[in-house]
Amino acid sequence: MIKDGQKRINVGPLLNWIWSNARYLWNSIVNAVRWGWSSFVGWWNGLNGWVRGVFSWFAGGTLWDIYVSLRHYFFGW
Repeated sequence: MIKDGQKRINVGPLLNWIWSNARYLWNSIVNAVRWGWSSFVGWWNGLNGWVRGVFSWFAGGTLWDIYVSLRHYFFGW
């Protein structure tokens, strides 16, 4: 459930690009989101700075917003 202060980010186009062009990231994203917030943060911190920058710029939200949007996209919750 999305709370009033949370922002839903359209991560679909970015994930479609990752699926087509950087598939090596796909399973790591899915697993990090599946295993929870702390796992996701660890995965995020392990990315190159430019990848985090592009993802953040495109998503336009906080890291929590990105996590919630990915969780909803992959698992519907």
